[in-house]
Amino acid sequence: MIAAILSMAFAAPAYAEDGEQVDLQVSIENPTSQHGGTHKAPPRVPQNQIPVVFLNGHTLQFSTPCEGATLQLLDEEGFVVYTVTIPTGTTVIQLPSDLEGEFELQIIRGRYCFFGWIEL
Repeated sequence: MIAAILSMAFAAPAYAEDGEQVDLQVSIENPTSQHGGTHKAPPRVPQNQIPVVFLNGHTLQFSTPCEGATLQLLDEEGFVVYTVTIPTGTTVIQLPSDLEGEFELQIIRGRYCFFGWIEL
């Protein structure tokens, strides 16, 4: 029974302050694509290169540096509805409060696109 309780602790989502960690995957950026700009091939990226991002309401918090990367939100049809370049030293970004629903969060750094789904 103790082993079962301990295993549940490792399966629980990670939280930072008041947010939930966004599960990110990685693909290689494809500049010739018309929608979304990515080719969903699983490249080999060192684990410490994958951004760690938490979501609390409309606030994104970065636990790893993402400065200079492009942050995008895509709607369910794959259209970009929000984009911003993450400024140097930024650890928090407030997303527009008028965005509601499910979005694909993309953080594009160099030729890599880190992506996951969020709900606002």
